[in-house]
Amino acid sequence: MTAGASPRPVGSAFLIGYAVAYIGAFIGVAPLLQVLAPLHAGLIDGEAKGPLLSQALFWGCMAAGGGNIIGGALSDRTRSRHGRRRPWIVVGAALTVCSYAFIQRSSTPLGLIGGLICFQLAFNVLLAPLIALFADRVPENRRSAMSAIMGMGYPVAAMIGSVVMAWGPQGEVARFATLAVVVLAATVPFALLSREDPVPPDQVRAPLSGFSLPSLLRPFATPDFSLAWTYRFLVVTGYSLVAFYLLFYIADAIGFSNRFPGRSAEAGHSILTAIAVVGVVGVSSIVAMGGSRITRRKPLAVAGGVLLAVAATTLATTQDWTTVVVAFAVYGVGQGCYGAIDIALMTDVLPSEVDRGKDLGLINLAVTLPQAIAPLIALVLLESLGLDFRSLFLAAAVCFGGATLAVSAIRRVR
Repeated sequence: MTAGASPRPVGSAFLIGYAVAYIGAFIGVAPLLQVLAPLHAGLIDGEAKGPLLSQALFWGCMAAGGGNIIGGALSDRTRSRHGRRRPWIVVGAALTVCSYAFIQRSSTPLGLIGGLICFQLAFNVLLAPLIALFADRVPENRRSAMSAIMGMGYPVAAMIGSVVMAWGPQGEVARFATLAVVVLAATVPFALLSREDPVPPDQVRAPLSGFSLPSLLRPFATPDFSLAWTYRFLVVTGYSLVAFYLLFYIADAIGFSNRFPGRSAEAGHSILTAIAVVGVVGVSSIVAMGGSRITRRKPLAVAGGVLLAVAATTLATTQDWTTVVVAFAVYGVGQGCYGAIDIALMTDVLPSEVDRGKDLGLINLAVTLPQAIAPLIALVLLESLGLDFRSLFLAAAVCFGGATLAVSAIRRVR
């Protein structure tokens, strides 16, 4: 495969295996950040669970940003008979499972913070090469369909994880063990059984080349790359504000257990995430079935931003559970529009084939940095200004509106 050429056609087995690995990886992270980490923060310090969770998420996600760039760059430069991406997927999966034990055994604020740092470093060693395989192996004419399937990844993982947390094993050890089994079962067989195309000679990088700061930041000189990065950054900041504090919003702002005696906030969480996933799957399925016939990504991106902003604003201003349910249905459709084109759009604006892993790691900073910034926003709104959890959803609406403006300005993507 020469520079500029499309990847060789891949079979259905690879695409199915890749989708399973991608969704399975996120099942290992979504319930951890949305359910297990908040509950564990409450066990350590019930009075200050919000600030403690925010601090732990902030430092963990700061580590994730560096971990993703380093993981992508290392896989760019790896040469082995097993390929350059697959060995790091296996290593990342094993380290992720080890980090679960660290978090579960933490009994102090510092221990929880350290555990989430270890988790984010490990998970991004897995995620960076897994995402790079999309650019390496998926041809242009199948990217829309595959991107739509992958767009279901995090919402479906969040829904499955939330349901398992609410209705599955209730012991903390059993819950962490369940996540460990899912991560290993989804990713390791795929890494062992799939194959990689040989690296073209013009894409071979020296082990230490390209690690300077100017080289790292060079893609931002491309306006469309910067706009796409900003779009993803703002969307994920909004997502993070909603996802990280949804359990507290349901419990405290809505008073779910008081409205529905005998039901926990985790049950309400599972209901809302399941409702949102219906919208995600609906939109993503339409795009996936459209396949190569869907060549315009920008209209979906704009529609997604608008719907997400409307839904978040509604959540910030209502106290009615039925309205919350309807708003989350709209939120799910917005997630579906964004997720259906996200990875394909990001791949479209990559400035170089040589540094795909590193540049995708840089793009993934637009996922990891928001997860660090969202807790800081929460600390300001909740602690400094004394507002309640509803204010976080209004901040999310502002982020979604800004993202809509950014993606509208991209020229390279129709």
